[in-house]
Amino acid sequence: MDLHIVLDRNHPLRAQVERELRDGIRLGRLRGGSRLPPTRLLARELGVSRGVVVEAYAQLVAEGYLLARTREGTRVAEGLAQDPRPARPDQTPQPRVRYDLRAGIPDLSLFPRRAWHTATARALRELPDAALSYGPPAGMRRLREAVGAYLGRVRAVLADPDQILITCGSSDALGLLWRTFREHGAQRIAIEDPSWPRIAETIRQAGMTPVPIPVDEHGLVVSALAASQADAAVVSPAHQYPTGAVMHPSRRAELIAWARRSGGLIVEDDYDAEYRYDGPPIASLQSMAPDRVAYIGTCSKTLAPGMRLGWLIVPDRLASEQVEQHAITYAQPSALTQAGFVILLERGDLDRHLRRTRRIYRARRATLVAALAQAMPAWQVRGASAGLHVMAWLPPGSDEAGIVAAARARGLLVDGLHRECAVHAASPPGLVLGYGAIAEPAIGAAIRDLAEVSQLPYL
Repeated sequence: MDLHIVLDRNHPLRAQVERELRDGIRLGRLRGGSRLPPTRLLARELGVSRGVVVEAYAQLVAEGYLLARTREGTRVAEGLAQDPRPARPDQTPQPRVRYDLRAGIPDLSLFPRRAWHTATARALRELPDAALSYGPPAGMRRLREAVGAYLGRVRAVLADPDQILITCGSSDALGLLWRTFREHGAQRIAIEDPSWPRIAETIRQAGMTPVPIPVDEHGLVVSALAASQADAAVVSPAHQYPTGAVMHPSRRAELIAWARRSGGLIVEDDYDAEYRYDGPPIASLQSMAPDRVAYIGTCSKTLAPGMRLGWLIVPDRLASEQVEQHAITYAQPSALTQAGFVILLERGDLDRHLRRTRRIYRARRATLVAALAQAMPAWQVRGASAGLHVMAWLPPGSDEAGIVAAARARGLLVDGLHRECAVHAASPPGLVLGYGAIAEPAIGAAIRDLAEVSQLPYL
């Protein structure tokens, strides 16, 4: 890869190389994912010592502009290009994004491109012509069988392929469920408080009412369900978003007892259960009561949101109705995506990818937690060592919105609990900090910036 870099020999060379590369990334000349030349080659082309290029690369890796991986070389990080067009008079200029600590975003540069290319190329060769037509409304049979086998192995899920529907993600799966629930007369759906806001939005869109139920350090407070008169409850027992709580075994048993007693259904959102760092993942809630639990999972965190690939597993008695609902919209990933994912599962490529990304995310989480403890010891980080985010509770009286705004003005993206989550109770101020989209060497600098802006007067 040739790079257009012009150097002035009368000024420090390393700073110029850094600036040229940094500006190239910001302006989009160097695209996200592009591989940079080896340091020795670039040094020879520029007529400088190799140490100049090595130090420039190292600095940009620390700032999060570049990603350096063994045997993969140095690549440009994703999502850093800024719009070069001037802002309109009615627009407020946005600061350059320096650090991205938003929750729910995986590292897209870790996507297993080589394995996916191999899988989709093989799928394209093997797919019969008929498979390129409208397939089964529930999704390819072979994929449903592979997903059932995979989830049975890693999440202890119990399901026949006829109970599995391939979806375009969790929102799609929730919409399917709510339409069926509404036809059965359901009106009120219990949700965790706080929770991912999209859940409540899908419930309202289906013409039903979301009912907030508090979450504590043991997960959903099931004792509050009886008074809620809810017809169903949506939970994320393996790693609650955003608090990070893991549902206690006694709460799991209590929740299933509520479902059997009331006739309600439990919807298990298992969105990032594959990432557990302090021990093996906890078995799914569905494995304890497959007749009372509908299970939702996706590839959004493990591979990429752009895959638009997920699955919904329903109790046997609801399977035919859900397939009928799915047949109305026929919203499912392409035949090639489904066939490629089958091969990814069958070859063990997804398992290998998860082993690799767990190591990376575990290290990032440890670095983030340590940096928070050093820079802001009064902030309380709680929840399981899992997923792609941590919940940082701020001292009482902290201006959560002010901290978020001041951080964004510095080019540091963070999520405030009360802005980014569905929070109905009087929750204390907090930040939901993600570590999926930031390189590990940049985490310390990002947290130091966050510590600095958290001390500023906002009002």
